[in-house]
Order: sequence, then structure tokens, then C-alpha cells
Amino acid sequence: MLGEPIRVGRQVVRNRIVFPAHLTNAAEDNRPSAQHAAYYAARAQGGAGLVIVEEQALDRPYEKAVLGTDPAVVPGYRAITDAVHAHGAVVLAQVGHNGAQSSSLYARTVVEAPSPVPDPMFREVPVALDDAGIARVVEGFATVARHCVAGGFDGVEIQGSQASLVRQFLSPLTNHRTDRYGDGVLFLREVLAAVRAEVGGGILGVRLQGDEGLDGGLTAADAARVAARIADLVDVVNTAVGVATVTLPLIEPPMGVPAGYAEPVPSAVRAALAGTGIPVIGVGRYTTPEQAERALSSGACDLVGVVRGQIADPSFATKALAGRRVRHCIGCNQECIAAVGLNRRLGCVVNPDAGRESVPVPAPGPRRRVLVVGGGPAGLAAAAEAAERGHDVDLVERSDRLGGRLALAAAAPERGELALAVADLARRCRDAGVRISLRTDARELRDAGSGAADPAWCRTREEEVGGPDGGPPRQLRDAGSGAADPAWCRTREGADVVIVATGARPDPPSGTIDVTDVLTGTASPSGRVLVVDELGGPAAPSVAELLARRGARVRLMTSGMVAAEGLGPLLERERWRRRADALGIELLTDRVLLGDGILHHPTDTLEPLDADAIVHAGPAVPAEIELVGTRVGDVLAPRDAAAAIREGTDAARAVR
Repeated sequence: MLGEPIRVGRQVVRNRIVFPAHLTNAAEDNRPSAQHAAYYAARAQGGAGLVIVEEQALDRPYEKAVLGTDPAVVPGYRAITDAVHAHGAVVLAQVGHNGAQSSSLYARTVVEAPSPVPDPMFREVPVALDDAGIARVVEGFATVARHCVAGGFDGVEIQGSQASLVRQFLSPLTNHRTDRYGDGVLFLREVLAAVRAEVGGGILGVRLQGDEGLDGGLTAADAARVAARIADLVDVVNTAVGVATVTLPLIEPPMGVPAGYAEPVPSAVRAALAGTGIPVIGVGRYTTPEQAERALSSGACDLVGVVRGQIADPSFATKALAGRRVRHCIGCNQECIAAVGLNRRLGCVVNPDAGRESVPVPAPGPRRRVLVVGGGPAGLAAAAEAAERGHDVDLVERSDRLGGRLALAAAAPERGELALAVADLARRCRDAGVRISLRTDARELRDAGSGAADPAWCRTREEEVGGPDGGPPRQLRDAGSGAADPAWCRTREGADVVIVATGARPDPPSGTIDVTDVLTGTASPSGRVLVVDELGGPAAPSVAELLARRGARVRLMTSGMVAAEGLGPLLERERWRRRADALGIELLTDRVLLGDGILHHPTDTLEPLDADAIVHAGPAVPAEIELVGTRVGDVLAPRDAAAAIREGTDAARAVR
């Protein structure tokens, strides 16, 4: 079903795969940029049937919003629509007003809403719109729609979910009015009527809030009720769950949340619209073609929204329809959700080109022999990219497995999807012809000047050298000849380019166990275990959970004011806290580990260690290796997988 065309209004969309609206932070001077055009065009070129461009705002809810009321946005709109249409996709613009989910710091004026109910995140008391204010807002929607039509969009989608004034009118939690607008559907109908007058026969859609995830808030039944009341005005209904503040993890759930968790909402809306011919878009962490296909075949929706899956792989749709493997979104939220939340431009851990589609990729240089030392994410990315660009590539890895610290992290609870990133990189290496040697130390490769190959570093026909996913043996010699064939042996000196990606090594304080030793099974602490978190990211919380599941009595300690604070931007902290509470993990904040105890620094009190073992999550140090070459990833400076994959990719593209 994914490949079946579908009529939406007067348009025929070529397939059922939608790239829904989401923030990119790519605006320049609150106008669309060249990056916007390149970003959306890449997904259209990748086969998406319908592309919905991020919110074009009436207000200024955040610093890098596109202000759709400004006529100067029209040329940027035209650049986007021309680029998307060139690849055969239908393109809509989402139009919205954020209401109370905003800040006067950006707008430099009061925040407006249906009622003076402050949002729990922004905590700013809004001004209740009067009739004149409502009329002004309705006209603002019409103005943005007019600019969208002038910019070549096939229609618009009204934002009525998540961070939305429309949702605030519809929700009993935020609409306390006693006048006629106490019925929030009236406001929505006025907006839709005004916008329909501007788009004419173009597509008019609405994204409705389904389950706010809050007691007394909107539910799937409410979304169905609203959809039925506006069916005479719209051509397509999109859906959502969660509120873009207090229940944000429902909108962009992290790894571990199953696909289709939000299906009750589109299912209810579709039932309410039965017989109208109005298609319904379902969302809910669909990151693989199989998940998207199941959503359609189950009858949950008519079209499937895939956001992070198409950020990770712009060619998701084309590959899905051809039955080819896609690059997996791993649900880490690190460079997409967290980055945008921290006011950075959207990116992706597994796709280093996401967020920089407008930056030209240099053409491949002459074919070179490239030696990549290290099989972690940086080395795998460098080897795969170099081989795909036509170079002759060898990768040597000292251990007996690929993936480095990223593969280790996948062993922790709720982190298993990290292994998909390693598998995808390894598969790319295999498909591009990279020769991979495991259990090989680059410092002991033979000296090319010796005139003879060292048989210890050459492989035999009988030996599988670690080709990913069961690839064929490579680097062969005749085991019976008693001598290695130098043609099948690789040297440091024989390479034209060496890329060093040997990673980092733990550096725990004396008397403590590093978290990586727990993940590898080198150490198995039990009893009373103190986990010291000096990183703030997933490492310490994950290992604390792992040990608690094994029966240890675990305390997680941090010098910060909040335990597991790094999980917050990733939208993992809420789920982790629930699991930690169920497992009895004690959280200690504002504390520092000293040699003879624990210092609670707000009170300057020294507390006893009271631990049978101390597990430490702290900064690593670059692995020491005397190799001349381009250093990438943790061996350059220990950071994260996103930096490693990006630097490995860039190093390969720089090979000349």
C-alpha cells in the first residue's frame, strides 16, 4: 500500500509517505533560507509523496521562526516549492500561532491565548484574546496563507496540535472562556474559512491534537469529534499526540518506544470521517518501511508520517518502495530534537548531511589507497564514505568486534537501537568493498621497506577476516606455500592516506570501575553500588539501571543539581525516572566523590561512601597511538557518536 497514489483534495499524491512538519532552526532573519530548500528537496528527491514544510508563524514564538506574515518570505517560499516540485512531490506549508506556548522575550510584546492560563514550561501569563484580537489572529492566518499561495505551495496545513493556539482553544485545560469561543471549534472554523478563501482549490489540511497526555485534556475521541465538525472545510486531517511542553516525550519519543504507539488517534479520526473521502495522516515513531506498511494495512490511517526516518535517510521512500534497506533512525533524539531545543540547527547522528544539505559535497579525488585505523563509528564512517567515493580502503580494528564504544552502549537497557547504527555502517563498508581486518593492531603491520611480508599480518584463504554481515573472505594468501603473498598484505607505508580513528580509553579514578567494564562484562559489581556520573549523559543512568536489574542496590550520584540531566533534552529522562523508581535506584545530587567519602557541597557535609563498589562514568582520554594521519572522533577529542560519524565522513571526503 505504501506505493499507492492517493487523492488529497484536487491533487494526487504519488504514494502514502509523508514528511510532516517539524522545526529545523534553518531560518535566516526569520525568513526561509537556501538550507530549507535543499533540506525539503532532498526528501522529495528521496521519494516522499507529500512534504509539509515547518510552521510559518503568525507570532514570534522562538528566535528562528519563519514569520509568515512578512511579505519578504515569498521568494524563499518559491525556492522551496520549485525545488520540491522538481522532484514530483506535493508540498504544503504548515501555518500556526503558538499562543501561550511562547515567550515575550522574542516577540517583545505580550503573549496571547484563549484564557490567562500560563504554559507550564514558559510560565508566562498570557492576555486573553478579545473578539477584536481573535479577528486579528484569523486575518493573520489568512495573510500567511496568501503568502504561501504566492510562494507556490499546493496548499496549507493549519497547526492545531502540540504548540498551537488552535489546540489551546480546543482544550478544556487552556480554554476557560464563557463566551461563544468557549467552543473552541468555532475559532478553528473561522480560521479554516478565512484560509480557504485564500487557497481556493488548493489543499487545506489541519493537524489535530489527539491525546494531550494530561488529566482532563484532549483525547482521541475529542480529535474525532472535532474532525467531524470541520469535515466540510478540509481536504486532509493530520494527527498528533502530546503537548510541546509538559508531555513533549509523547511527540518525539526516544528509542525503546514502539512504533504505532499513537495509532488510536488516527484510527478514531478515520472512523469519524468514514464516507467523506478525507484521508487521515497517522504518526507515531514509524522509522522503517515495515512499520509504515503495517500502519496502513491495519487501517489506522491513509497516509503515514515519517519524520526522523527521513531525516536519517532522505531516500527512505524510494528505498521502501523498492524493497531496499533504509538507514535506521535510532531514536536517540540527540541532533534533531535536542539540538533544536537548544537553539541549534537540526542534524542527525547517523546522517551527517542532515541540516547541511545546502553545503556542496566535494567531488571525489583520484583513486587512493586509504588505511583506516579503528573500527568504531568514526572509522566505519570514514571507510564507508571513502570506498563509496571510489577509493581502495582497508580498515583494521584491534579488537574482535566493530562499533567501539557505540556498540558497547547498545548493551545497556533501552539502548539496543544504537546497534542499528553500527550495523548500517558495517553494511555500507561491506557493500562498498572495504577490506576489514579484526584483531589487527596497526602498529604491528609489516614494514613495507623490509622487502618481505610478515605472515602474521596476512590472511589465508581458510580464514574469514571479519567481513561485516558474513561477507566473503578477503586478503588471501596460500596457507600451504609457507610464505605470504605481499600483494595480499597491507602496510602503513603503502597507504596514500591514513585516517586514525582509534577512539578513547577510560580514565577512572583509582579504586573505581569504569562503566565500560560493566558493559563488557569485565566487571560485575554487586551489593551496594555507587554509580558516579561526571558526564550527565546516558552512560551512568543506563549502567545504574543495568546493575539494578541484576539485583544490586544502586545509588546514582552527580555533582549537578539534577540526576540524569543529560537525558532531559533527549526526552528520555521521564521514562528513565519511572524505571529507576521502580527499581529502587536512589538519586544523589550536589555531591562530589572524595577519597574518604562523599561531599554534599551545599552543606559542606562529608557523608560515608557506604558502597561495596564504585562505578565511574567520566571523561575518557584519547587512545595513545603513534600513527601519522588524520585523526577523527574520540582519538582527536572524546565526544559523541555524532561528532565521530561526521568527522569520519568529512575526512573521507577530503581524500585527494
